[in-house]
Amino acid sequence: MVTFWRRISLLVMLVGLSAPVGAQAPETDATVDSSTARGRAYRWFLNGRHLEGEGDIDGAIAAYREASELDTDSGEALAELASLHARRNEAAEAVDAAEEALSRESDNLTAHRILGLVLASQAGSGNASGDQLAQAITHLEAAGGTILPDLQVELTLGRLYLASGQVERAVAHLESLLEDESGLSDAGVLLSEAYEDLGRLEEALAAIEGVVANGRASSRALRRLGELYGRNNRWGDAVEAYERAVERNPRSRRSQRDLADALLRAGETDRGRDLLRQLTTNSPDDGTALYRLSEVELQLGNLDEAADAAERLIAAEPNGIRGPYALAEVYSRRHNYRSVVETLEPAVRAARQGNLRPNQIASLLGRVGFAYERLQDYPAAARAYEEASDLLPTSLAFGARLVQAYLELGRVADAREALDRVENHHAGSLTVAGLEARLLAGTGHVEVGASVLREALGGELAGPQAYVTLAGFYSEHDQLDQASELLESAASRFPEELAIWFQLGAVMEQRSRFDEAERAFRQVLDENPQHADTLNYLGYMLADRGVKLEESVDLLERAIGIDPHNGAYLDSLGWAYFKLERLDLAETHLRHASEQMERNSVIQDHLGDLLFKLGRYQEALSVWETALAGDGEGVALSDIEEKMGDARQRLDR
Repeated sequence: MVTFWRRISLLVMLVGLSAPVGAQAPETDATVDSSTARGRAYRWFLNGRHLEGEGDIDGAIAAYREASELDTDSGEALAELASLHARRNEAAEAVDAAEEALSRESDNLTAHRILGLVLASQAGSGNASGDQLAQAITHLEAAGGTILPDLQVELTLGRLYLASGQVERAVAHLESLLEDESGLSDAGVLLSEAYEDLGRLEEALAAIEGVVANGRASSRALRRLGELYGRNNRWGDAVEAYERAVERNPRSRRSQRDLADALLRAGETDRGRDLLRQLTTNSPDDGTALYRLSEVELQLGNLDEAADAAERLIAAEPNGIRGPYALAEVYSRRHNYRSVVETLEPAVRAARQGNLRPNQIASLLGRVGFAYERLQDYPAAARAYEEASDLLPTSLAFGARLVQAYLELGRVADAREALDRVENHHAGSLTVAGLEARLLAGTGHVEVGASVLREALGGELAGPQAYVTLAGFYSEHDQLDQASELLESAASRFPEELAIWFQLGAVMEQRSRFDEAERAFRQVLDENPQHADTLNYLGYMLADRGVKLEESVDLLERAIGIDPHNGAYLDSLGWAYFKLERLDLAETHLRHASEQMERNSVIQDHLGDLLFKLGRYQEALSVWETALAGDGEGVALSDIEEKMGDARQRLDR
């Protein structure tokens, strides 16, 4: 029947038959033979095309229907009707018309093509049923029987072979297509993806390089080339590929974001950051670029700029979580944990009402829990970790945090239950061993807890961290001789491990063996002059002893240069200034530290000492009251009470 339609098409052109204009029906004759009916049907067919070209869609549909009713053996008019519906994105109508066409002509190429493309589109959008992918492939294979290849059909087939896991078939199909169309960018992209799925990474890169070398590469192909270069850590080459993609399509925000990321990874930080700034200025609603910009500014220490990008992201995505998450990261870097909580808790509530995955909600809850920990609000921390653990019951991180929060609250039975759940999924973990030891010590079985960690040193966990964990346990339970002996042994075994030298310095300081502590700390700084915790610990130790005070200030200023908002570092520097009698600078730093770490008794005690020295006895009394109500760690409460008595006496004079 297809042959007849083609033959009559040629006849119409030769004899000058003209299609009727408008939807006026031709004269009907019940006695006309089938050949005449086909001729009239074809005139209606041409009329449908004319009406569609004129924008009269209803008239075109009616014309195609009339043609199909006049020639009930042919499916061509119905196939053309299916094409019309497909062009108008009317998928259901297109499918119905194409299926009706195939019920008349099972080999109708147009109907197979339309059905295959519509089903493929539905499969790509996630709306396909289980067998629609296979049906799409079947129809497109049937539509491919033409002399000249239909590139849309051939490319879609390649994509569907990949999507259905028929990777070898996809490779053969796409290689054949590229033999005929060597510069076909989309085919090169698909072939590179197929090679990658098969683990043939060099061929994946060669395939896309071959297409790009042809000189007609699309921006998509250039992005794919940049992506593969990036996976091979060839970030300079990736930058060049993405630059070409941007040149090919300057309006593509995705290409610009990819270029910015490649620049950052290639070490061209300023260029990458500047490109993101430009992109977010030109496209203020580009949430992905704003999020990346906030990350980059944060990494560069530009906290105000990072916060600005995060706030703009919140405005662009008022119901999203990326903005609150990014802003909370800025607050966390500033050690402003109250603001972390105030930012993330509403985001968590909103996330529960949305379509976020459990791991995304758990990630938010984890940061809320950590912020509460830093605020020493352990009940709230435990609640956050409970919710996170319920969402991700196999998570070691959230399970371990929950156990620690329970232990801080003295909820030993709950800690045991939570630890058992963690151990079910992470038996043999050093983290689990450390929690087990701490739990045993909390119930009075310190030596049993130590034995749990000692066992780790004899097995697969016997790395540097196992020594650090056991030494920390010894230190926590005043077994300083054992801790220092263990760390000295570990330092001989792992001389490059800075964590061991740092903890050795801390243990020696606790034992009042200050020269040995200083040597250990300087060992760390010789290897890493930017080790902020060591700069702080050594600087504070010198200041507290009243020795090498100028060097102490220098060390602590370096630490704060690395982490400007760290309350512990601010306190250390304030205390060094106090020892140097530079009381104005001391107050600035001690005041900031006390506001940030209100429950830290040592920091509050330091500020009280400063205020007392300044003769501001009433303020000193208020601060010392806060110290007494704090965590009580590292201070003798009787000494604070004695100082408070002295302050009251001076007020009474």
